[in-house]
Amino acid sequence: MKVLFVTDAGDETGIGGHLYSVQALVAALAPRIECVVVSVGGAACPALDALACRRHRLAFGAGRLRRAERARFLEIVRAEKPDVIHAFDPIAGAFARAAARRCGCGLVFTKCGGPNPAGRWPYSYYPRVDRLVLFSEENERYFRSRRRFRRTRIWRIPNRIQEGTTDAAKVATLRARLDPARPVVLRIGRISTSYARTAEQCVRLARRLAADGVPAQLVFLGAVQDPAVARALLADLGGQGIVVSDPELVAQAAALLDVGDLVVGTGRGLMEAAARGRVLLAPVRNGLLPALVTEANWEPLFAANFSERCELVPWDEEQNYAGIRRALADPECRRRQSAFARRLYEEQFALDPVVDRYLEIYREAAPERGAFVDRAVHWLWLICRTWRRPLAPPQEVRA
Repeated sequence: MKVLFVTDAGDETGIGGHLYSVQALVAALAPRIECVVVSVGGAACPALDALACRRHRLAFGAGRLRRAERARFLEIVRAEKPDVIHAFDPIAGAFARAAARRCGCGLVFTKCGGPNPAGRWPYSYYPRVDRLVLFSEENERYFRSRRRFRRTRIWRIPNRIQEGTTDAAKVATLRARLDPARPVVLRIGRISTSYARTAEQCVRLARRLAADGVPAQLVFLGAVQDPAVARALLADLGGQGIVVSDPELVAQAAALLDVGDLVVGTGRGLMEAAARGRVLLAPVRNGLLPALVTEANWEPLFAANFSERCELVPWDEEQNYAGIRRALADPECRRRQSAFARRLYEEQFALDPVVDRYLEIYREAAPERGAFVDRAVHWLWLICRTWRRPLAPPQEVRA
C-alpha cells in the first residue's frame, strides 16, 4: 500500500505542531507501507525534511486562482500513484480532493485539533469529506452533532507521538545560560499572539512565585514570530526568566525538555513532556495560572487537546498554586508527578498502539463520492484563504 501525505507548511517559518504530527505518523507507518510526503507552501520544513521517504514541496506561484499549483499536485499524484491521499488541513485538502477524484485514490482527512469552525464564512467552513480523523473530543462532539456531516465516517484518534531523545549538548548549552540554583519552568512554543493566554499565565506564575520567595526561573523557548510579543514578555518577566529563540535550539526544541523541572505544554508539546516524565502544566481558560496536570484533571484537559480552550470546573486557584509550589519544593512530590506523566504517555499518547487503526482506515478508504458542489466551494474557500500569501517560485525537494 502507498499513501501520500499532504499538509500545509506555510510560506515563512515551516513550523507548527501539525507538521510534527505528520512526521511522527509517517515515521511509525514507514516500516509497514510506502509513504510519500508533499508540503504545500514555500517554507522549508525541518520536521518533514527529516523524513527518509520521498518528499515534494508545492510552493505557491503568481496565479491567484491556484490552477498551476493544482496541476502540479496532480502531476505528483499521477507520478507517485498512491492508493490513498491523507490530508492534514483544509488548504492541503483542497488539492487532495481535486487529485483524488481524478486519479481514483482513497481520501482521508485529519483535523489536527484546534477550535471548531465558527464565525462567518470562510472561517465557518470545513469540507464535507467522507472520512475524517479527529484529535480531540471537543472536535468530535462538534462534527457528530452537525447534520452537514451525518454521512461522514468519523474516527477520534487523539494526537500521538513517538518518544523523543534528549540532546545532552544542547541541554548543557541552555543550562549554561540559567541559574543552576533555581528550578526551571519551561515553556516551548512559538512566540506569537496565538498563545497569548499561555504566556500571560506563565508570566503571572513566575511573578507570584518570586513574590512568595520561591526561587524559580521561567524559560520561553521558541521561534519569535512576533518581535513585539517577545519584547513584551521580557519586560513583563523582569529578572524572573528569559526568552530563547536561537535557531539551533528551537529547531529540535523537544530534545531540550530535560531543562525544565516543570513544563508548560499545549497539544503535542505537553505529550512530548509527558514522555520525558516532566511535571506537566497546561493553560486553562478559567484560571489565572496554568493548571498542574494531575490524575484528577487530565481528562477534561485532554478533551480540548491541552489547548487554551480547556476549562476546569470546579476550579480552585489557590489549591492549584499550592500544588505547583509543592512540585517545585518537594522532590518526592516531583517524583510522583513524573511517574504519572510517564504513565500518561504510555497509556494515552504513544503512537505505536494506533498504527493498526490507521492501516485499517487506509484499507477501507475509497474515492470520494459525489460532493461536486462542496468541492467547488472548497476550492473557492482555498482561493479566499490564500489570496494574500507570499509568492514564491515553484520548487521541489526529493529524498
